[in-house]
Amino acid sequence: MTKSYLMNSLIEKMQSPDQDFRFMGLNDLLNEIKQDPNSFLGDESVENKVLRQVLKLVEDKISEVKNQAVKCLGQLIKIMREGQVEFVVEALIQFLVGKDEELRDISGLALKTITSELPPDGKIAGKACSELAPKLLNQVLNPDTPPDTLIETLSTLSILITRFPAHFSYSQIKPQPLTAIAPLLTHPRPAVRKRAISTLSQFFPIAPPDLCAQLLQTNVFPHLEADANLEPQRTTVNLVSAILRQSPQQLASSFDRIIPGVLKAVQRDDDELCEGCLQALETLLLRSSAEATPFLSSIIQTGIQYIKYDPNYTGGDEDEEMAEADEDDEDEDLDDQYSDDEDASYKIRRAATKLLSAVIVTRPELLVPLYKEVSPVLISRFGDREATVRLEVWATYITLLNQTSMYGGLPHVSDGEHVVGGKRKRESEDSMDVEETPYVLLKSQIPALSKALLPQLKVSKTAPTTLQAGFQVLHALLPVLPGSLFAQVSPIVVTIKGILSQSPTTTTSTLHLTCLSFLGLFFSTHPPPVFTPSLPVLVPVLLKSLGERHPRVASETFRTFSALLNVTRPVKSGDWPEWVYDHAIQRLSTTDTDAEVRSCAEDCIADLWVCVTDMVRAKDGKEWHAICRTTGNTSGAVRVVTKVARDVEMSYDWVNGCVEWVMGLLKKSGRGGKTELFTALDTLVRRYQSGMPTDLPPSLVSQIKVYISTSDISVLSQALSILALLLELAPETSFPPIERELLADIYPIAHSTLVSGAALDALLSFFSALVTADDQIATHVVPGLVIAVQKSSGKGDANPMNVAKCIGEVVRSQQGVAAGTIAEYSKYIKSSKAKTSNVVLSLLILGELGRFM
Repeated sequence: MTKSYLMNSLIEKMQSPDQDFRFMGLNDLLNEIKQDPNSFLGDESVENKVLRQVLKLVEDKISEVKNQAVKCLGQLIKIMREGQVEFVVEALIQFLVGKDEELRDISGLALKTITSELPPDGKIAGKACSELAPKLLNQVLNPDTPPDTLIETLSTLSILITRFPAHFSYSQIKPQPLTAIAPLLTHPRPAVRKRAISTLSQFFPIAPPDLCAQLLQTNVFPHLEADANLEPQRTTVNLVSAILRQSPQQLASSFDRIIPGVLKAVQRDDDELCEGCLQALETLLLRSSAEATPFLSSIIQTGIQYIKYDPNYTGGDEDEEMAEADEDDEDEDLDDQYSDDEDASYKIRRAATKLLSAVIVTRPELLVPLYKEVSPVLISRFGDREATVRLEVWATYITLLNQTSMYGGLPHVSDGEHVVGGKRKRESEDSMDVEETPYVLLKSQIPALSKALLPQLKVSKTAPTTLQAGFQVLHALLPVLPGSLFAQVSPIVVTIKGILSQSPTTTTSTLHLTCLSFLGLFFSTHPPPVFTPSLPVLVPVLLKSLGERHPRVASETFRTFSALLNVTRPVKSGDWPEWVYDHAIQRLSTTDTDAEVRSCAEDCIADLWVCVTDMVRAKDGKEWHAICRTTGNTSGAVRVVTKVARDVEMSYDWVNGCVEWVMGLLKKSGRGGKTELFTALDTLVRRYQSGMPTDLPPSLVSQIKVYISTSDISVLSQALSILALLLELAPETSFPPIERELLADIYPIAHSTLVSGAALDALLSFFSALVTADDQIATHVVPGLVIAVQKSSGKGDANPMNVAKCIGEVVRSQQGVAAGTIAEYSKYIKSSKAKTSNVVLSLLILGELGRFM
C-alpha cells in the first residue's frame, strides 16, 4: 500500500458523516504516525489535504472527534514542513479569535498541545516560535480578545518561553512580550491578571535591561507606595514574587526600593495583600538570601508578628491560652467558637510560618538569635486552631532542629545529668558561666515545647496525619538533644499505647511506623531507668505489633525491640525477651515471610544472643536451623553469625558448624556479598579457643585460592587476611598447603600496581605471618619476590616499591636474613654493569630496611 493511497483512505474516513468513522480515521492516522513518521511524508499536496481535514475536524460537533484531532496535531507538528507549521498556527489562531466559545477552547488546547509536542531541536521549533509568538502577542494586545482566550494565549506563551528560551530574540519579536503583556496587569478579571503575572515573570529573564527598568518604573514602584490602591498593590506584590522566583538578579539593584515597599504593604489591613507580601519575602530569602541581609531583622519581626495573626480570636492572652490547650473541655469550646468557614486568617499565619522557615533554612549562622526570638514563638503556636497551620509550624520546628544538628556545633555537655525521680539543682553561678549555644537554648525550651506539643497528640481526638507529624517533631528532637524527653515519659507512653493498640490500616500504617521508629530512638537515647517503669505498658502493644500482617510494621517493631535490647544489655529481668524470641522463630520458620521482616527478625535474634545470652542458650538452637540457610538471600544470616561470634562466647561445635556453612556459601559461584562472608569467616576462625581442626586449614586454603588475584581487590585483601590468620593460629597445618598451593600466585601480586591501601597492608601481614610460621622460608621468599618483579619489569606494570615493602616486612619478622639481604642488594648499587631496574629495586629495599635497622 503506497503512502498516498493510505493517506487518501484515511481522509475518506475522516470525511465520513458517521462520527465513529471520523474518530477511527483520526485514530488510525495517529497510530500510523507513531509507528512510522515517514508514512505521512511524501506528496506535499496529500500532506496538505490531510492537515486541512484534521483542522476541519477540530471544528467538529462531537467532542471525542475534536479531542482526537488535537492529539493528531500534536504528533503532526513534529514532522510537518515549515510552511505547514505556519498554516496550522494561522488556522488555530483564527479559531481562537472566533465567536464560538467551544471552538475557542479546543483551539487553545490545540495550540498548547502543539507547543508542548514540538521537538526541542531542529528548525521546526525555531520556525514555530518565530511564527506563533508574534501572533499570540498580537492576540494579547487586541482589546476585543475575550478573557478566556487571553488565558489560553498566555498559557501557550508560557509553554513556548519555558521550552524554547533560546529561540526568543527580542530584536526579532514584535510586539515585545513585556510591552504586550504588562497592560494585562490591570485587567478586571483576576484569572487574567494571575496568568499575566506568571507569563511576564517567565519573559523577564531574557528581556533587555531597559524594558525591565521601564516595567519596574511603570508597574512596580508606583504601586508599592504606602498610599497605593489595594488591588494594583496586590497584583504588584504577586508580580515581584513571581519575578524573584524566575530571575532575582534582575531585581537585585532595586531591592532598596522594592523590599521596604513590601514591608510597608504587609502592614495594610488586607488579608490577601498580607499573604502575598509574606510569600514575596519568603521567595526573596530563598532566591536572594545574601541581598536580603540588610532587611533580615525587619523580615524576621514581620514573620513573628503575623504568625500570631488571628483577629477572630477573642480568648484573652494568646500564649497563655495556647499553653492550656490540653484541657479537653477547652478544646471542645474552641472548636465550637471557631467554626467560621469564612475566616481566612490562617493563610496569613501559614505564610508567616513558611517565611520563618525560609529564614531558618538560609541563615544557619543565626541559630542562637533564632532560638531566642523565633523558637519561643513557634512553640507558642504549636496548638494553632487551624490544622494546616499547626502542621506547618511543626514542620518549621523540625527544620530548626535539623539545622541545629547540621550547623549547631558540638552539643553542650554538662556534669549534671537528669535524675529519675528527683530534681536537678544547679548553682546560679554555674548557670551564668554556660555559653549560649543552640543546644543550651533548646534544652531550656524543652519543658515549654513538651507542654505545647504533647497535648496535641491525643489518639481519640487527633487525626493520624497530625499524630504522625507530632511524632516527627519528637523524632527530630532526640538526635539533636538525646535524653531530653525523660520528664515526658508518661504522656508519650499513653499516646503510643493508644496508637499501637489499634491494628494498622491503609490510613494509619504510616503512623504506626513513625511511632515505632520514634520509640526505638527513644530507647536508644535515654538510660533504662527512664523507661523501665513503662515497659509493662509498652511491651504488650509491641508484641501485638510483632504479630501484625503488615510487613513494614512487623519489621519496624523488631527494630524497636533490638534498640530496647541493646540499651538494656544485659537484660536480667522480665519474660518479654523470650516472647520476642518466639515471635522471631515463628517468622523465620515460615517460608512466605517478607524479606524485610525476615532480615529484622534475624537481627533481633542476634541482639537476643548478645543481650540475653543465658535465655537463648537454654533453647535448643532451633534459631540457627531457621537462619543458616544455603538458598535465598543469606546476607542477613551472615550478619547475625558475625555479630554473635564477635560478641558471645560460643561452643566449639557451633563455631565449627558455622565455618562449614560459610565455606559452603563461598563455594557458590557468582554470589555477591563475598566481603561479608570473609568478615564472618575471620570472626569465626578467631573463636577457636581449644585449637583449630586439623582438616580446616587445608580445605580453607584450597577454597581461598580462587580469590588470590587482582580482579577484586577488596576480596583479595580479606583473603590474604584470612591466610595470615591461619598462619598465626595454626602454623603447622596451614603453612604446608599455603607454601605449596598459593605462594607462587602471591609473588606476582606483590608487584602489582593495583595493590595499595588495605590490600597492601594485608599483603604485608601475610608475609610477616608466613616467615614467622616457618623460620627457613624467609631465605626463599626474598629472592622469590625479586625474581617475580624482575620478570615483569619489561612490561611496565610492576611496582618495585611494593616489593621492597614486602621484603622489608620479611626481614623485620626474621632479622636473621638481614645481613645476607643487605649484602646481596648492596652489590647492585656498587656495580656499574647492573641494570637500572635492579639498582632502583636495591635502593628501595635498602631504604625499607633502614627504617627499622
